[in-house]
Parts: sequence; C-alpha cells; structure tokens
Amino acid sequence: MGNTGKKMVREEPFNEQQSIKREMKRIQEENKELLRSKTELQHQVSQLKEQLAEKEEQMSRIIQKRRRTTVAHVEAMNLLTSTQAELKESKQRCAAEENCGNSRRRGASRTNCGRNSSSCSRFPRLKIGRGNSRRRGDGRRSTNCGRNSSSCR
Repeated sequence: MGNTGKKMVREEPFNEQQSIKREMKRIQEENKELLRSKTELQHQVSQLKEQLAEKEEQMSRIIQKRRRTTVAHVEAMNLLTSTQAELKESKQRCAAEENCGNSRRRGASRTNCGRNSSSCSRFPRLKIGRGNSRRRGDGRRSTNCGRNSSSCR
C-alpha cells in the first residue's frame, strides 16, 4: 500500500502539469484568435477611415459646387435686375421721345412738349434698322423705339 500512495502523489503533479499545459495551449490559441480578430478590425477601421475621408472630400466638392452655383444665380439675378431697370429707363426715354416727336410732327416747338431743347436732346435716339423714323409696310411711321404711339405707352 505504501507504494500506491507514492505513485498518486507523483501522478497528481503530473496531471496538474498536463492540465496547466492544456490550459496554456487553449489560452495561446484563444490569444492567436484574438490577435487575428484585432488585425481584421484594425484593417476594417482603416478602410472605414479611408471611406470617410473620401466622403468628406466628396461633400467638400459638392458644397463648393453649390456655392459657385449660388453665386452664379445671385449674379444672374443682379444682372436681370439691372437689365430690367435699364429696359424700364429705355421705355421711359422712348415715351418721352415719342411725345416730343409727336409734338414736332404737329408743327409745335420742343417747348410745347413740356421739355426745353436741352432736355429733349438728352434722350438719345434709338436706332432701329436704317433710320430712326421710317415708313412701315402699313403706311404708318415708326418711332425711335420701333413701336407706334399706342403700343409704346
């Protein structure tokens, strides 16, 4: 009986060592798997960072394009506004010239049209076609602005 007790004592540390070795091996394999997962996750993170940088650059380009479009739109609206103002002023000049022209055709002087000679001459004559006043196909005279007196007003 004495011999069996000694073997048991010796076997217990051996079994314990084997158990520890197995546990160490399992932990090492688990560690390898965790390292692989870590590497994969780091790779995914780097890919996502690259995608984010690309998206930010794309957004920046889109924002710049929209800003340029907005600026162009504002400039076009400003040009339209100034052109409309010039058109309105031109129509007013046309009406004033027509009034002076109608008075002259009736044989009245420039002062009869409500303006002195210097104020009538400050409205430049608009040239259309070959002359300022020419006969149309219907026999009526066209005015400086190219319209008859009823349509110019």
